[in-house]
Amino acid sequence: MRVSTSLIYDTNVATIGRQQVDLLHTQQQLSTGSRVVAPSDDPVASARALEISQSVSRINLEKENQGTASDSLKALDSQLGAIGELLTYVRERAVQAGNDALSAEDRRSIAVDVRAQFEELMSLANAKDSSGEYMFSGYKGDAQSFTGNLSGVSYQGDQGTRTLQVSSTRLIPVSVNGSELFLNIESGNGTFSTHSTSTTATISDGDVTGPVAYAGGQYGIRFSSPTTYDIFDLATDPTMSGAPLTSGAYVSGQSIGLPDPANAATQEIAIVISGTPSAGDTFNALPGASTDMFTSLQQLIVGLENTTGADYQTTIAESISRLDNALENVLRLRAQGGSRQLEVEALESVGEDMQIQYADRLDRLVGLDYVTAISDFQQQQTYLEAARSTFSKVTGLSLFNFIS
Repeated sequence: MRVSTSLIYDTNVATIGRQQVDLLHTQQQLSTGSRVVAPSDDPVASARALEISQSVSRINLEKENQGTASDSLKALDSQLGAIGELLTYVRERAVQAGNDALSAEDRRSIAVDVRAQFEELMSLANAKDSSGEYMFSGYKGDAQSFTGNLSGVSYQGDQGTRTLQVSSTRLIPVSVNGSELFLNIESGNGTFSTHSTSTTATISDGDVTGPVAYAGGQYGIRFSSPTTYDIFDLATDPTMSGAPLTSGAYVSGQSIGLPDPANAATQEIAIVISGTPSAGDTFNALPGASTDMFTSLQQLIVGLENTTGADYQTTIAESISRLDNALENVLRLRAQGGSRQLEVEALESVGEDMQIQYADRLDRLVGLDYVTAISDFQQQQTYLEAARSTFSKVTGLSLFNFIS
């Protein structure tokens, strides 16, 4: 065949171009650490790798939210712990104030201390988080949670609970609104009269656990002996002198069912009484009402400063009961926050495991074998240098050069 000069040039230029393209592709593989530089290199692996990369990006965003949620829950737990310690301290002071040997001056000194604790409670109620928003204002993070003083406190937030998306299917609450924490605290468990000091009682309604205010009918329980009791309807028999509604055997710690006013055939209301009652002891289960932490401290202060005689002891006892309920509410919310922290930690662990799995899958799909790639790169360099060298020699062939 006849080989023209233009064919020699065209063929060598094309060959050198292909060698440069191959060398550049291998160089890009080595630079990126990926076997697939363009989707055309492996369309199936490229599409699958894109899906996995999107999943990894989603997990990274979720991990950021999980970190934020963990920080928020830890800050909330710290605040709830401080509130719980304050309530515990005030309760101790209330118990101390119940000592009949205290003078009026001693009581006023305790009142001054409780006033200081009231101001501290206001400070805790208006705490801010790391982003500068009020922690207990619900969705209204820019609004101060509580305003007022001993004369009255008002809530400026709403009933919302802030949440964060910590997984594809989980929105986790990371806050508590002030109404749930500081206000609307159940204030009553009924009242004992002529009771033994070792006897205590709590009321539960439906699936609500722990002490709650009794919102049903008005019932009285009278112990006819340490092991038997009678139940009376106080609305129709306030002195419990008539025939009892029902009677039963008393066992310490076991619940005593009360008729449900909405359905007399059921017994959803239950009182658990513990201890050893004496014959004649009575327990009145009356409709309860809610109170708030600020009012509880305010009433304690007023009682310490102004109340005397039998009314004083009643005020102290009621204050202790309200403080117990407030502390129970704080502990309940703190337990919720703790369980949410554990959930976030579990999700963080799952996310880390998924990242490892996705990284392994990506490596198998588009990962580069560096040993092979470096070997190919060296080989392609050799090819390119040989093509350039031979092209130079071929273009230099000429009879005139030989004659000269």
